[in-house]
Amino acid sequence: MVTRYAHFYAGGSFRPCTGNGELAVIDPTSGQPIGGVIPCSAADVETAVACARTGSDRWATSSLEERTTALTRLRAELEARTDAFATALANEMGCPIWLGKLMQVPMPLKNLDFAIEGVATIQWQERIGNGLVERSAAGVVAAITPWNFPLHQIVAKVAAAIGAGCSVVLKPSEVAPGAAQLFIEAFHACGLPPGVVNLIWGGAGIGHRLVTHPQVDRISFTGSTLVGRRIMAAAAETLKPLTLELGGKSAAVFLDDVDLEAAMPVVVRLSMANSGQACVSQSRLIAPARLVPEIVERFRTAVAGWTIGDPRDEATRLGPVATDSQRQHVRRMIVRAREQGATLLAGGLEAPDGLNDGWYVRPTLFGDVRPDMEIAQHEVFGPVLAVMAYENEEEAERLANSTGYGLSGAVWSRDVAVATAFARKMKTGQVVINGAAQNLATPFGGWGMSGFGRENGRFGIEELLNYRSLHGAAGPMQP
Repeated sequence: MVTRYAHFYAGGSFRPCTGNGELAVIDPTSGQPIGGVIPCSAADVETAVACARTGSDRWATSSLEERTTALTRLRAELEARTDAFATALANEMGCPIWLGKLMQVPMPLKNLDFAIEGVATIQWQERIGNGLVERSAAGVVAAITPWNFPLHQIVAKVAAAIGAGCSVVLKPSEVAPGAAQLFIEAFHACGLPPGVVNLIWGGAGIGHRLVTHPQVDRISFTGSTLVGRRIMAAAAETLKPLTLELGGKSAAVFLDDVDLEAAMPVVVRLSMANSGQACVSQSRLIAPARLVPEIVERFRTAVAGWTIGDPRDEATRLGPVATDSQRQHVRRMIVRAREQGATLLAGGLEAPDGLNDGWYVRPTLFGDVRPDMEIAQHEVFGPVLAVMAYENEEEAERLANSTGYGLSGAVWSRDVAVATAFARKMKTGQVVINGAAQNLATPFGGWGMSGFGRENGRFGIEELLNYRSLHGAAGPMQP
C-alpha cells in the first residue's frame, strides 16, 4: 500500500501542502517506494508560524494544571497507537517490531511521565529581596527531529514546550514520516488550543526557512553535527537560542576487573540495536589488551543469536539500516577502517545470507583500532563496533576522551566506586555505570561536538524558559 503524506497541520487543522514535487518514502528491506511526502511551500511555513504565534500567546497564560492535563491526555493517545507506531517504524526505517514496542514507544511515554512531574517541580517564581524572579515561556519553538528515534525526539521537544507554555512548529524527518503523522493525529485528538503544536513537511530548504523565520523565538534540533553547525550559523543572524543534540562517538570502557559475562551482552545490544543508528550507540569498546581475545569470541557468540531479516517479522532482532545513503556511508567506513590498518574480526561488507535486496549490514567488529583512525573518530551510525586495547588506566582515559564528541559513555568494574571515579574523568554528558537502567528524568545532552542544551523531564522544560526580574513588584507570588 502506498501512503502519501500530503497535509501539514496548523492552527488545529490539517491543510493541503502546496510545495512542489514529492519526497519518496522507501521500504529499507526492498529499496522500493512505499509512499511519498508532499513538501510544504514557503507560504505553508508562514501559515504554520503565524498559527504558532497565536498559539503561543494563548498557551503562555495557561495554568500548570492545564499543561499537565494536556500532557496526560497526549500520553494516553500515544499509548493507544503503540502497535501503529511500531508498524510504521518497521515499514519506513527498518526498526524491528520488538524494538519498536520495547523502546521506540515506551521511551517517549516515560518522557511524558517525567515532563508531567517536571511541571510541578519547577520553581516558577521566587522572591529575592525586592525582586520577583519569574520563569516565563520562551515563545515559538522550531523543533527539527531525526528519523532514527522519531517519536522519542518529537515527544522530548513537544512535551517540554507544552510544559513550558510554548508553542511549536515541528519539522520531522521525511525519511520516516509515519511516526510524525501518528503523533500529530494523537495531538489533534487531545483538543488543545489551536496553534499550540503545528507540523510542516519538507527538506533542508524548508528547515532553513523555519529556523531563520523572525517570528521563531527558539530552536531545538537533533541530528548530525554538520547540520547542527549550519543551523547554529543561521540562528546567529537573529540571535536565536538553541538546543542542539548532535552526534556521538560513545565509548564503553572495561576496567581491569570487568565482569565480561555481565558486560558483553549489554555492550553488544547498545552497539547493535536499531542497527547502530542511535546517537548514544556504544560504538567504541575500550578494554584491557589481555581481554581482547575473549571479547572477540563473546561478540561472535552474542551476534550469532541476532537474527537479521525483515523488521516486520517478530523473530527478527536486527533489521536494515534506514536509507541507501546510510548503508553506503557504513560500507565506506568499513572499507576505510581496513585501509587504515584495523583488523576485521566479524561481519564486513557482504550482505547477510539471503538478504541481497534492501539495505542490510552485518554486525561488524574491528580490532587493532587506533585513535587516529576514522572508525575511532567519526560516527558510523551502523552496526559496527571498534575495539581499542589499552595497557593501563591512564591510557584508557586518554582513549575514552580522544574524540571531539561527548554525548554518552559507559564504564564497567566490579567495584562501583572505582567505576564511578573513572566515569567522572569521562568528558561526556552522560555515563552509564555497569549497565544501569536508563533514567529519562535526568538531563540529556552533549559536550563539545555533541552540542549543548538539555532535554528530558524538568530539564527539557527549563531549557524553554526565560527569566524575568520584577524589581519592586507588588502582590503575592502566583501559584
